[in-house]
Amino acid sequence: MSEQIQVEPESTSPRVRIRCGGDLRVEGWEQALIEATVEEGQPVVEAGPKQLEIEAASSLVVRLPLMSEVVKSAAAGQVKVNNVRGGVEFERVAGDLLVEEAGSSVRIGSAAGRVNLANVAGEVEVTKSAHGDLIAEQIGGELSIADVAGRLTLQNVSGLRIKRARADVDVLNAGGNAVVERANGAVEFINVDGAAGIGKAMGRVSLRGVRGKVACDTVNGALHLAEVGEVAVSRVMGDISAESVRGALSCRKAHGRATLRDVGGSVSFGGVGGDLDVERCGGSLSAMCGGSVELADVRGDVRVTAGGDVRCRVAEAEGGSFKAVCGGGLTVEGGATMVARGPGVHTFRAGAGKSSYSLTAGGSVHLDSAGILKGLGEEEGVRGARAAARAQRRASRTLGKTLRRTLRAAGKRAAEGDWEDARSWSFSFDTDASSGAAVGEEEPLTDFDDIDVDVDVDVEIEEDVEPVSEEERLTVLRMLSEGKITAAEAEELLDALGRRAS
Repeated sequence: MSEQIQVEPESTSPRVRIRCGGDLRVEGWEQALIEATVEEGQPVVEAGPKQLEIEAASSLVVRLPLMSEVVKSAAAGQVKVNNVRGGVEFERVAGDLLVEEAGSSVRIGSAAGRVNLANVAGEVEVTKSAHGDLIAEQIGGELSIADVAGRLTLQNVSGLRIKRARADVDVLNAGGNAVVERANGAVEFINVDGAAGIGKAMGRVSLRGVRGKVACDTVNGALHLAEVGEVAVSRVMGDISAESVRGALSCRKAHGRATLRDVGGSVSFGGVGGDLDVERCGGSLSAMCGGSVELADVRGDVRVTAGGDVRCRVAEAEGGSFKAVCGGGLTVEGGATMVARGPGVHTFRAGAGKSSYSLTAGGSVHLDSAGILKGLGEEEGVRGARAAARAQRRASRTLGKTLRRTLRAAGKRAAEGDWEDARSWSFSFDTDASSGAAVGEEEPLTDFDDIDVDVDVDVEIEEDVEPVSEEERLTVLRMLSEGKITAAEAEELLDALGRRAS
């Protein structure tokens, strides 16, 4: 049999602490009374100096004045809170938690079931964990979650910071910054007015419509970017694709394919394990790639090293000076003229622009330019081939020794477990090989504490060390194209030759 107690509080905005042994429903109403109704037994109501205490062993319904504040409460069953405008705080909830129309803030310690939050004027915080799915919409303040085990779905929130999400994260419309430090599933952001930061994501990451900067530390799946600001990425285990990037884009390591469209600033890739495809880049381009490279309408200072072929297309009004180092052949189409040359080092001008292109390929180089073509003489390819042969004879005596010493040092570092040092030392283009800690291992989280000021991730883009000579570079690339060494070994060797020169 149900029992009911009514109490008139001293204040129109009382602080109320509730302890419930079953399900709990809390409602704000227009009256100045506090009413407690239980299914079985009798509720206990005590008025303290700072707050009012309500306890019940069974399920409980509490009605409060609208401006009441629920503090440090707990329930052994499900909890539903509606129209409480002074703030809501629950230390423990054993079942599902539903909060609607909260005027101030919502603070949750732990919830064993599903959490659903809607129309909260202030901030929302989960200090310990939510063990089920968490859905939040129309949140006026920042949303901060320490740990959520289920799927996280957020819509129309002011900003968010998630320390750990053990499933997928979906965010639609964030008015401020959006940061996920660690996610075991996929992450998707759509329309973020501030900056976006991803520490470590085990699944796919998709960021679209981010007005501020984008910083990603480690993405173990694919990374897709569209309509975003400046981008800094440390490591992507899968493919990376980007379109409509307003600023610069830098990526230390991408194990898969990289596809870029309409990047307003410069592009820098420390290493791409697969192919690289860039179309329309507003700044300079620097990239090392284990596969083939496709460039279209890219101008400025362009420096590309590829294990496969390089194809470059420039408009008639663009172009500039070219230096092509190719283990295969060179083909240049300039207007109605097509010139083909053999392996070697080739320098010439194509087009009317002032850009500078350095294209190094283990395979062939193909240039398509509708503009003028100058400086590619008839003997250029022959001289380059002869120079390459001389370089191969001269360098072959030391290449094996240098390669063994370099790879031995890398193996020693890996065996000692100094993965951070190994990653900063060199890149491996072999996507099947391990590059750093295993995917499933726990790594220190990226520090995003400065997200409100800046969203920089220390990606440490490695500069392409200038080798001893183009002849030695060509020799390494020739060995790569002939299958005598792997792409990873070629990269190690080029790096070693550069250090020897310094």
